[in-house]
Amino acid sequence: MDPVVQARVLVRGAGELGSAVAVHLAHQGFGRILLVERAFPKAVRRNVCFSEAVFNHGKTVDGVTARFVMLLSEVDMVHELGDLAITTQPLPEVFAAWPPDIFVDAAMLRSNWGLTRELASLVIALGPGYQAGKDCHAVVETVRGPQLGRVLLGGQTLPSEPPAEIMGFTQERVIKAQRPGIFRTNHDIGDRLEQGEKVGVVVLLLTREDLYRGVPVDSEYPVVARISGVVRGLLRDGVPVETGDKIGDIDPRGITEDLRHISDKAQRVAEGVLEAIVLERDRLRLREAATT
Repeated sequence: MDPVVQARVLVRGAGELGSAVAVHLAHQGFGRILLVERAFPKAVRRNVCFSEAVFNHGKTVDGVTARFVMLLSEVDMVHELGDLAITTQPLPEVFAAWPPDIFVDAAMLRSNWGLTRELASLVIALGPGYQAGKDCHAVVETVRGPQLGRVLLGGQTLPSEPPAEIMGFTQERVIKAQRPGIFRTNHDIGDRLEQGEKVGVVVLLLTREDLYRGVPVDSEYPVVARISGVVRGLLRDGVPVETGDKIGDIDPRGITEDLRHISDKAQRVAEGVLEAIVLERDRLRLREAATT
């Protein structure tokens, strides 16, 4: 067995891209994978995101299951059972208790939060905001087009892209929070909505000043669909949001058969991560051969 598949792989972010990476690596034989998520995940394509395990204790995506662990001491036991593990423990505590050989930053923060090459033997970042060779060892391109999934060992990826165009719609497809609060909805992924139909509401988090000004305690604002179509992604009911957070997206084609499948984009990014790992393995083998 290739020793690289025995490496400890830590993936920060269990949204669509992070989950696709974990699934692809698992299919290639990597069995020691731990994902780290926030306590209230903000993934919208929840059918294909391991972040759902935070609420349901487990989530299966494309035949791969991730189990939620409260204690980091449980991670190795979950791996021995043949599953991936996911936790919401703070990242510094995870590094201290379960130091990885490979660290993949799939949080898609689009800016460097303090990522360094010293975090693991191989540090890979996804998308814009990181410089390969400085902030990390490799960056994988996440922008659609001919460069999607390309591995950069130096320099930066392309800047952020707008939503994919479908039937002439781009930004209109995306639903975002206009105010901070708690998102509440009775809808789910796969529901059909008409333009102007209410997707849910955001219950406002009122400040003391709001109360002094007489703002009603139950103030909320509606979240509506700007186009008709099928809900392709949607935040879970009860998740806190900040202004600008993505709440969901709508597919105007009305297609429902791909809602439980990893997207082509996410799959290509995952393949790029594996390529970065293989490149590093081959580089180490060449260096070892040169010294013998």
